[in-house]
Amino acid sequence: MTDARTWVGEGTKGDSLDIDKITRALPAEAQALHQILKDEKVSGLLRIRRGASNMATKAQKSFKRLSLAAVLATAIATLASGLLLYGAGSDATAPPAATQQGASTSPPVAPPAATPSPVEQGLVSWVKRNRTGIIAIQIAGLFVSAVAAGLLAALGLVGRWTENRNKAELLRRDVFNEVLRLAQDAAPAPLENPNPCNPVSQALEFFRRYQHQLQIRYYEEGLSRHDRAAEMLSWLTTILAGLAAVTGVIGALGGQALILSAFLGIAVPILLSAAQSWRATNRDSDKAAAYTKAKETLDEILLNIGAVRKKAALADMAAVRAYADNVHLVMTTENDAWKPAKP
Repeated sequence: MTDARTWVGEGTKGDSLDIDKITRALPAEAQALHQILKDEKVSGLLRIRRGASNMATKAQKSFKRLSLAAVLATAIATLASGLLLYGAGSDATAPPAATQQGASTSPPVAPPAATPSPVEQGLVSWVKRNRTGIIAIQIAGLFVSAVAAGLLAALGLVGRWTENRNKAELLRRDVFNEVLRLAQDAAPAPLENPNPCNPVSQALEFFRRYQHQLQIRYYEEGLSRHDRAAEMLSWLTTILAGLAAVTGVIGALGGQALILSAFLGIAVPILLSAAQSWRATNRDSDKAAAYTKAKETLDEILLNIGAVRKKAALADMAAVRAYADNVHLVMTTENDAWKPAKP
């Protein structure tokens, strides 16, 4: 026997809230759902939601690009400063030339022979040969960092991102609430005998696939993405912390090693600070934790879909709405708790 569950089908990886695609996949037997999805208010809500979602995505991408530019440019400028410091420090270690007066009263005394390592000679020579280019990179880094920080402050991307994201999520809930309302109008009274093809059952299965299961898949993909990003950042900060730990040992070697130690002493803490700033901006660990909690709750709700399906077969909209409200509560809680970090 065919029923609303069969007509709507199970959720797949490529699902999206694309009404044209959804209606093309629906069989003609799902006449009530076809009519509901053609409703002008439903299509209007979807159109407004799509606009808000696109604006939120645009603001999010701009925010992340500018934040990354600010962090990277600051790091590059810092490293350029360290290289210039290294080259300047090597000049300070050269023995002072004898004064003319000293040369006339006493014979010149040859300083102790210094034998810098080939690595030191090569790096210092490279810095001296490319000093102009390094200065240009330093200036460019400082310029890009200042421009990116200024644009982040002036464009109000955090506010635009948050506002449009919240608006899109609210409109998404409104779409499904309207679908349920129209289904209730099509089957206003509870049925005496179960009919798994009635409009309420069709609306339930539509909600189950394109709201509930789709949101679970969103959390799954987001959790995996944020976990990977957090792990990569942890590796980076651990490596930088290791470099910071050996800085003192390098300095104990004396000579040119002191200059290298000074370079690492300046560069590593700033790079660590940049990594921490990027972590605070993206909040990957926080998002992964929030997605895990929300996904687990939605999974638990889905375990009881069988009982809701039986109620829907009797056109019991109160039971269907209670189920939908529980799903929306999880989504709303996760969305309201989310706030992007301000730069």
